[in-house]
Amino acid sequence: MKYLITIGCWMVEVILIATILISMDYTWWQALMLATMFLPVLLAMKYFLPQVKWKRTRKLITGIVCLFLSFLLLEYLLLICCHTWIKSYTNEMPSVLLNPVFLTLLLAMLFVADTAVGKQLDKRFGKMPKSITFISDRKNVSLPTEQILYVESNDAETWVHTLDGERYRNKTNISQWEQILEDGFLRTHRSFLVNTKQITQVNSDSVMLGEVTIPVSRKYKEMVATYFATTTL
Repeated sequence: MKYLITIGCWMVEVILIATILISMDYTWWQALMLATMFLPVLLAMKYFLPQVKWKRTRKLITGIVCLFLSFLLLEYLLLICCHTWIKSYTNEMPSVLLNPVFLTLLLAMLFVADTAVGKQLDKRFGKMPKSITFISDRKNVSLPTEQILYVESNDAETWVHTLDGERYRNKTNISQWEQILEDGFLRTHRSFLVNTKQITQVNSDSVMLGEVTIPVSRKYKEMVATYFATTTL
């Protein structure tokens, strides 16, 4: 049901964009086809933007600008290719579709609307379990993130501990794991990243994951305290 509603919202967005494009000397089917060219960029934005850690650093700002320019360039390429195909080189592309301000505003509106709908669907149906795939001992391993109990860094190796007691060794460092897992996981120590849903007890220098004790270092103590000041177990 959740996926059907999401697809339905995309169809409504495409139809709304198509009604705008009809006023630019496109037929209904041409406008509809051109409007669908906004969906790939919307999906790219939905995937990449949530992974950005919004901190005010010069390097990050430069990266965000490059990311938005990449979205804009991709949209230009899709629109130009589609216009060329449906018009067969007989008409020039409307100047408004080449206006970066217009395209940026349109993409921003689509992203905001899609994000708002997604949040409402998450509240109504709950979030779908996220799965990750990584290499452990030269084998591909796929796990739902909710099955990960904690991640432990051990020198040059990282161990992924699961709820069923399995351990998977890999070479991805724990800082990268922190970015991959994002929400639902909390760094308590330079060597530990824990699943917050599995925390059963919080102490001054440790957290309990059932019978497993994970240390909380001085560096991360304030972060852990802040998290649990607004969260109940």
